[in-house]
Amino acid sequence: MRYLIVSIILFSLITVGCNNNNEIDFNQLVDSLVNAEKTMNSKELVTTTATSSSSSDGMIIRIMVEDRLTNEQAKELVFDFFDEIERGITDLNLFRKSYQINFDIKSEKDGDIIYKGQRNKGEEQIWWQF
Repeated sequence: MRYLIVSIILFSLITVGCNNNNEIDFNQLVDSLVNAEKTMNSKELVTTTATSSSSSDGMIIRIMVEDRLTNEQAKELVFDFFDEIERGITDLNLFRKSYQINFDIKSEKDGDIIYKGQRNKGEEQIWWQF
């Protein structure tokens, strides 16, 4: 009986330990998003940024800019934002497999969404809608 109880406890610990490796640490993700927003908000072209995240819906990013941007400026901002987010994530492969990221860039001057796109789960490619 004693061996049975010890075996059950050991099996439970191993199972719990293995299952935790398949989830992103949500606190780590939140810290990473907050740091990325601070960095992006300090950029000259950006007036403000906002992110929203949940384990089921993925991630939504909005970058507000003063006026219009060129395609190159928009791409640079989005790539910088993604790099800043990923800088704080320990397991990038798991992060990329777990989250679809939708983003847009909105002009504060006229309120238009001037660029938007997404990066699908498990992909590194960013899909743009100009």
